[in-house]
Amino acid sequence: MSSQSSDTASHWDRSRSLLWVTLAIWFFFSFVVHWFGDALNGAGGSFPAGYFMAGQGSQIAFVILIFWFVGRQNKIDEEHGVAEE
Repeated sequence: MSSQSSDTASHWDRSRSLLWVTLAIWFFFSFVVHWFGDALNGAGGSFPAGYFMAGQGSQIAFVILIFWFVGRQNKIDEEHGVAEE
């Protein structure tokens, strides 16, 4: 196995693990947070504040997740010499 194919495999392994971590975080903010939205509503008021806060918080988390993912992927690409110029 040549050095380049070893480096390519290492790059792919690190990129794949970043992908799985990102998907796990996405799953948490897409589903798990919303499952507990009813508990955030408090004393049974008419306005579903828990779901509203979960929805707004998830959108903020997704934007942060995008920037975090891009930064980490760029760092991985630079370490393996395949970064965009």
